Formats: sequence, structure tokens, C-alpha cells
Amino acid sequence: MRPILAVVTGLGLVLAAFAGVALALVLGTLAAGAITIARLTGRFQPATARASATSSHDKSKSDYRIWNDGRGTIIDM
Repeated sequence: MRPILAVVTGLGLVLAAFAGVALALVLGTLAAGAITIARLTGRFQPATARASATSSHDKSKSDYRIWNDGRGTIIDM
């Protein structure tokens, strides 16, 4: 009885290993296809940054006050 159980268990493990490899192959193929399609359609193009030479933010908003009230430093933004 034990040899039969060992053979059945071994075959089950071998089939599970093949199923795992097949699943990994299918998922890898699908992922590679999705990435290829995304690259061909331009979905993976990096966003371009826009630089400006002039300062567009208001100076009064960036000013802040720092003082110590005796219990700790206060930063008022």
C-alpha cells in the first residue's frame, strides 16, 4: 500500500510542478505581450517636464516667520 501511495503522491507533485510552470509561462507571455503593446501604442512615453525661467509664485506666500515662545520653536508658514 505504501509504494502505491508514494507513486501517486510523486505523480501528483510532478503534475503540480508542470501546472505551475505552465501557469508561469502563460502569465509571462501575457505580461510581455501587454508591455509590447503598451510600448508600441505609446502608453509608456515619459511625461515631459515644463521649465520656466521666470518665477511664477508669489513671494508673500513663501515668506514664513520663526520665533521661540519659551516652550519651543514656532514656525508660522
